[in-house]
Amino acid sequence: MNKFLDKRVKANKKSRRDSPGSTAAAAVEFLAECAACWNALDEARRKLRRSLMYSYGDQWGDYVTDPDTLAQITEGELIKKNGKVPLKNNMIAPILGNIDGQLRQNLMRPVCVARDQSESKLGEMMSVAIEYVHDINEMEELDADCMRMLLNGGMTAQRIEYGVNPSKERRDVWVYSVNPSRLFFNTNIEDVRMWDLTCIGELFDLPLEDLLAHFGTTPQKKQRIKDIYGNVSQSVFAGSRAMQGEESKNMSFYSPSHTNLCRVILGWKLESRDSYRWNDSSNGTWGYLPYDDESKAMLDAENRRRIDEGAAKGMEEDELLLVEYEFATERYWYYRYMTPYGDVLQEGRSPYWHGEHNYVLHLFPLIQGRLGNFVEQFIDQQRAINRTATLIDFIRGTSSKGVLVVDDEAFESMSREEVIDEYVRYNGVLFVKLKPGQSIDGVVRQYNSGAAVAGDFELLNLQLRLINEISGVNSAMQGQAPKAGTPASLYAQQIQNSSLNLKGLFDGFRNFRRRRDGKVMKTIQQFYGERHYIDIVGTHYSEEAKWYNPDKVQNSEFDLTISDGYNTPAYQLVANEFLMELFRSNAIDVKTMLENSSYPFATKILEAIKRNEEQAAQGQAMEGIPPELLSQLQQKDMPQVEELPQTPEQSN
Repeated sequence: MNKFLDKRVKANKKSRRDSPGSTAAAAVEFLAECAACWNALDEARRKLRRSLMYSYGDQWGDYVTDPDTLAQITEGELIKKNGKVPLKNNMIAPILGNIDGQLRQNLMRPVCVARDQSESKLGEMMSVAIEYVHDINEMEELDADCMRMLLNGGMTAQRIEYGVNPSKERRDVWVYSVNPSRLFFNTNIEDVRMWDLTCIGELFDLPLEDLLAHFGTTPQKKQRIKDIYGNVSQSVFAGSRAMQGEESKNMSFYSPSHTNLCRVILGWKLESRDSYRWNDSSNGTWGYLPYDDESKAMLDAENRRRIDEGAAKGMEEDELLLVEYEFATERYWYYRYMTPYGDVLQEGRSPYWHGEHNYVLHLFPLIQGRLGNFVEQFIDQQRAINRTATLIDFIRGTSSKGVLVVDDEAFESMSREEVIDEYVRYNGVLFVKLKPGQSIDGVVRQYNSGAAVAGDFELLNLQLRLINEISGVNSAMQGQAPKAGTPASLYAQQIQNSSLNLKGLFDGFRNFRRRRDGKVMKTIQQFYGERHYIDIVGTHYSEEAKWYNPDKVQNSEFDLTISDGYNTPAYQLVANEFLMELFRSNAIDVKTMLENSSYPFATKILEAIKRNEEQAAQGQAMEGIPPELLSQLQQKDMPQVEELPQTPEQSN
């Protein structure tokens, strides 16, 4: 977590004065609003925890009523109490693993396109900067984690900040994944684009030293923070169930997850105030100013100046482009870092040029304000699979297996214990007295009953097929071998059709990444204030584009699109074959082909070619030097080597 007001934060590009700080009563009221939003998401968090439990945890963890004691116990405990073994066959984890693999395989990269075609180089420069931010933030892993949260809870979010990352020991643009259990927002959202978002925030649990480092900018503020969190324990927490998700399960709004941590609430709210909305037709700019006499006097003074200048040139007032303004209600984002007691650690209007909060929220599927859950829709099939497997195992355990039936009267000379010992002993001998007409099968017989009720295995196979059909990840998408006789074209069509079931999921997540990269781009434009070289892996950008120049980029407008990444095997294969065809037809030279190809040895060959060219250029330069001067240079710079005596063969 980084505080927003930093010395390197530049003023907003729009001409406006910041609103005054809020009162203590307004902060307490806003804290209550944040708590109400967080409490309203309790059911969504419960479904998230249940889906995670079925995806990666105990699938018998749902609570039921014990019929004997009427106490609440888990289904697994009840099954054990009844003498059964709670078996589970996790079919959800492979489905999520397949979706995760498809996300990683279809790598996407952000591409900035300048609105003015003449500034295409600036778009390439901005693309290099965003790709650099992707690399330092390990965005592939971050997006994969967000996809898992989206599948299990239907919501995911990321936070974009500029500041010092202690783990990286550097100041840069950082993207953080938000734990849905710590996230809150207004729950009356119905727009899938999140355009009706009016409140969003997050709960932080920090050690006291980190809190002092963030907000203790003066000795007085540092002491104030110590007084607020004076009861925080300094001992290191060591729980008995570490890394089991207990913190997210038992989280509350006002209390930290551990006694040695300090709870901080960050809340953003879309607030409003009376303003003058002005529009300058001379340059097409517009903005808001506070609704007061000072703002009105400033606008009128600007118009009088233009009228006087126009009159000096003989122009009428109707011919001038003046600043038009009118009363309006301005909406703006305001943030507060608050303690659970209502104290404000830091507050202010959005310090970002984009004027919004620094969160990107994605809800899928969102239908008429109802939040869905991808995993929840086939939990019932997973439960049926577990129940059927447990039932089959119970029938196998209670059915007769190898029961021996012995005629007691046929073994007059042997006791029961001796019969049992001889039956199981290797090369055992049983002395049997048969009655007239009686066979040995009538004396000793072994029984094995059916191991399962007829139809159980068919029911299990049915549930396995249903869970794949409901999730959209069928056998063709999983790469399983098709049935004998299946044509290759039909199998390819099955793979393509199965991918359509997840197209909405991936397209929605791509739009989420596009909105995230849009805020990353604007944050880079705002805070990258020095010209520097950005070295990224790959040869897809020119050397000129890797020199980031803030003076050129900060005043430019870009459209952000997302195109297919260069790292996919299919793209690399097509690109390499296309470049090879151009090289064979002499349309390009070998250097152009290697610079744009993705061969693993291309960089080494390019370096060797450049070295050979440099050596050849140096040789040509040496040829142009006069022989007398070249001889002097060699005598001055080259080390003197004594001549060795020649042998007769060398002299001849």
